[in-house]
Amino acid sequence: MLPYERQELILEALNKERFLKIKELLDLTNSSLTTLRRDINYLSESGKIRKSRGGILLVEQREREEASFLYRDREKLYKTEKERIGRAAQRYIEDRDFIFLLNGTTTISVARNLFSDKQITIITNGIDIVSALRDRPNVEVILLGGIVDYPNYVMTGPMVLKELDDLHATKLISGAGGITEEKGITIYPYMVSAYYQKIVDMVERVIIVADHSKFGRNALVQATALDNVDTIITDEAVPEKYLQLLRQKQIETIIS
Repeated sequence: MLPYERQELILEALNKERFLKIKELLDLTNSSLTTLRRDINYLSESGKIRKSRGGILLVEQREREEASFLYRDREKLYKTEKERIGRAAQRYIEDRDFIFLLNGTTTISVARNLFSDKQITIITNGIDIVSALRDRPNVEVILLGGIVDYPNYVMTGPMVLKELDDLHATKLISGAGGITEEKGITIYPYMVSAYYQKIVDMVERVIIVADHSKFGRNALVQATALDNVDTIITDEAVPEKYLQLLRQKQIETIIS
């Protein structure tokens, strides 16, 4: 049986049962565990299923549509939580800091809440972040150049990699499209992943700002592993199992 045939068989069965155990999947596809894992990983990364303890769940169409929201659509969600997270992030911003503040619907709240009594340099790929800081004389803004990705309001492309060779910052503050144990931090703009890890390797502290809806889901592309994250600032609605995961990973977790 070809891979796409097995995967279609799995999806057809999930449409009827909604949840299938690994043993049931092995019987259904008559494949090895290694082959089945490849199929599960492919379907999970494509957003069609979600892994669960001992099996897999079907991702409903509504969830798939939410996962593919454009920037302006995602911006409308959980605005109160994002505002609180943006304020809570200020404790990690010090006078004379050099910070990568990557574009996102939560990091824009970090930008809007920057203290006016601190001299800060912000390096960003975010069009909205540049706009939010236009009347802040205490903030020097460096915009990473490249291709304009209008749907995500971000600058991207291979030119950014070259610019990073001449820049340095001690902190990264970034949002997330998704947070899972398997994929770590995932994001929506595909091309941003080309330089995200380079920034992570450069800085001394990686701070993720993300509301509770980002946990347990994957966005388009992996940005970095959870092992590279120092701090996550989120809201009180995060399920306990993810808080336990963060504790196991020794990631400082701030509930705003």
